[in-house]
Amino acid sequence: MLCWNELGYHATSRDYTICYVCFHLQPTACFEFLPYHDPNDDEINAVICEETVDFSSVEAGKMYEIVVTTFGGFYRYRLGDIVRVVGFYNLAPEVEYVMKAPRALFDIITERDLMSVMGSFQLVLRNELAAELTKYASFLDLNFSPKRLKVFVEVKKEGMFIPEKLQESILVLKRACSVLEDNLGGLYKASRDKGDTGPLLVSIIKPGCFETLSKVAIEKGTPACQYKPPKIIRNQELVCVLERNAFVTVFSDCTEK
Repeated sequence: MLCWNELGYHATSRDYTICYVCFHLQPTACFEFLPYHDPNDDEINAVICEETVDFSSVEAGKMYEIVVTTFGGFYRYRLGDIVRVVGFYNLAPEVEYVMKAPRALFDIITERDLMSVMGSFQLVLRNELAAELTKYASFLDLNFSPKRLKVFVEVKKEGMFIPEKLQESILVLKRACSVLEDNLGGLYKASRDKGDTGPLLVSIIKPGCFETLSKVAIEKGTPACQYKPPKIIRNQELVCVLERNAFVTVFSDCTEK
């Protein structure tokens, strides 16, 4: 994530009536920018360019991944953050954080795709089951042929899946699963249309499972103060924890287990 002081980011707000924060990049290090093309706009696979541009070449309204080199020139690394240039302060760009950068060419959704669509998923659960979505994460399972996207959801609703209401709850969950798949980004839709990705899978997991993930990460060496619940999981061990604690699973083709 963007760091305010170590690399010369200064947070400013242009509109105090909304939670809008942009970052003013100061030349306390050498900044480069990898142009990023939103796959939801043109459904291309190679979303991050290989050639960087400097301060003078960035354009307002476009998105980039930031690359930083320290003044000494010893370290050069990609921050993994996608930002949008929203303007300029003198000649220095002002940027707003958009999302984490895709980490592999086979990724078919981004954090932003998932976060934007879960609002629609939540509305279905809230309106029809009075259930509140508390946490969620996704995992692209390459062990399936074709590969399959899995979404793990934790909800706050006692008795949602008791025997007396099980069938009703599963029908609602199927509709929510269809809403979820219909509204995922263009890259996911293109992959589904080509048959490269199988039906979406949604699992409701037992309350507290995401807290278990944090304990596993901390046991593996992640500092507790730096742990951030992932929206896109790439660690198979963490996925196994969630799968062991899933008590209802539905697919977008309306099968269940």
